[in-house]
Amino acid sequence: MAFEKTIPLNEFITLQRGFDLPQDKRVMGDIPVVASTGVVGYHNEEKVLAPGVVIGRSGSIGGGQYITTNFWPLNTTLWVKDFKGHHPRFVYYLLRSIDFSQFNVGSGVPTLNRNHLSGILVADTSYSYEKEASDIIGILDDKIK
Repeated sequence: MAFEKTIPLNEFITLQRGFDLPQDKRVMGDIPVVASTGVVGYHNEEKVLAPGVVIGRSGSIGGGQYITTNFWPLNTTLWVKDFKGHHPRFVYYLLRSIDFSQFNVGSGVPTLNRNHLSGILVADTSYSYEKEASDIIGILDDKIK
């Protein structure tokens, strides 16, 4: 399928930096605490309602995690604050396809600045296309796991 229009990533979705939560402030619960490398613990309070999409912002950049429960994204992540009408799982697959290493601004520790990502151009797709593509990719993805 050829796409007639591309738009900047910041018009497609809104990315937000995660939240601080030192280990000594965590209260045991069933809410996943998500870092750039994945779930690193649990807390009794969520910051984001499911579904969610997270990428690594510091330490491990890019990648992508699709979160199916409410969660707390740590400050080492960027999370999708607004899907702007786009299918969450499609957004997850889209972000996984981007090579974020070219946007690394860290000297010692790999780091992303969300403001530098706004110029990435993405296809302006319809929700119905996104859902269909996500369903197909999801079936294949589930077989791999």
